[in-house]
Amino acid sequence: MTVSLNTSSTATSIDPVSTGSAGIVVLGVGNTLLTDDGVGVLVVRELAEDAAARGGDAATTVDYHDGGTIGLALLPLIESTSGVILVDAADFGGRVGEVRLFEGEAMDALLRVNRSTPHEIAVSDLILTADLIGTKPERRALVAIQAGDLTLGAEPQAVVAAAVPAARAEVVALIERWGGRA
Repeated sequence: MTVSLNTSSTATSIDPVSTGSAGIVVLGVGNTLLTDDGVGVLVVRELAEDAAARGGDAATTVDYHDGGTIGLALLPLIESTSGVILVDAADFGGRVGEVRLFEGEAMDALLRVNRSTPHEIAVSDLILTADLIGTKPERRALVAIQAGDLTLGAEPQAVVAAAVPAARAEVVALIERWGGRA
């Protein structure tokens, strides 16, 4: 298990020690300075903290990363994984705070069509680039939380923050379905 928490949304590189995993990568993306946009990062931070508190387990094949808004610099994290789970605020037409899972082509379609937050262009570019160079993980998913407020603010609004446990549960269920242990 690798718990890599790069909490700087302006970082330009990822620790090379934690790249190239053959397991499942759970990647929280978003800007924690734009109210609801940072909720994906919060979800993954909590999952990583829980995993760290349980201690390392050789059978665990899940790496947690705070990807912030650094976009294509995340490519080494997903190139050789068996699966990638992105956790992000999104606009999929749901009610604010709603959690929805998009897998495979459904995820790709949402990222191509809906670019409502400042970093989603980078997330879609990340998946497109991985596809173009032949390294897009076959198993890929987006656990999306419907955002409402993308103005400056250090915390998500209450209805979005209340969705964090549901998003965490969705990630854990997906990891287990894919054969990992969260």
